[in-house]
Amino acid sequence: MVSLISNLEEHQISSRILGKKQVYYSLEVLEGQSQAVDVLYVQDGMDYVRLGKLQDAWHHVLKEKGRRDVHVLLILVPPSTSEERYHTYHPRGTQHHSYIHFFHQELVPFIEKQIIETGRDIRKKGLLGDSLGAAVCLALASEEPKGWTHLLLQSGAFIDFHVDKIRKIETKVPWNVYQVVGSLEESVTYPLTGETFPILSANRTLYEALPPIAENHTYYEEDEDHLWDFWRRDLPRALHYFLTKG
Repeated sequence: MVSLISNLEEHQISSRILGKKQVYYSLEVLEGQSQAVDVLYVQDGMDYVRLGKLQDAWHHVLKEKGRRDVHVLLILVPPSTSEERYHTYHPRGTQHHSYIHFFHQELVPFIEKQIIETGRDIRKKGLLGDSLGAAVCLALASEEPKGWTHLLLQSGAFIDFHVDKIRKIETKVPWNVYQVVGSLEESVTYPLTGETFPILSANRTLYEALPPIAENHTYYEEDEDHLWDFWRRDLPRALHYFLTKG
């Protein structure tokens, strides 16, 4: 059975909410004849390609895990600058709420309409992100908690805002949460603003808050620092979780 990982394709969506044309990229992972599609939205999308070696991670997962009948559509959304990244991903950013609304009201419906028009069904809908990208994944899922099935959170730069959002969810939701953090990430300074994130403590707090609402929850602490080398090596395990859990 032949595995196929497509070339990256660049697209644009005209966003009324953001007031601009937002660039995104798509990547498909295919193996077998599955008509059901698992959609994974990736924050910091091009960093995951360049620094996280996303295609290599998929090759590893398909080769080593023996998975069959795979059809994953990845939607990679890259911020254009570090300033835009902060202002869209951080809850105190000037574009954060607009970005959340763009995702739910424009991007996701646009992608899902395209899938449905091809006659395929959507089986899973997940979010992948690192650091502030993981934090905005949690913010997105918390806004529409029943609309997401998988959260892959690498070293999330969570603050009280995110945990408060989780604690306000009163019913069980269909989340399968993969959470990883490094033991050396207790004091991480964001270069753009000088803000310090206690990432290890914040992830431990989130770990305690999730079980009452999440369907499944897998948590790892590794002897690692806040670096792309860590997330790159961890990525095959996170993607395998997305394929096999739920």
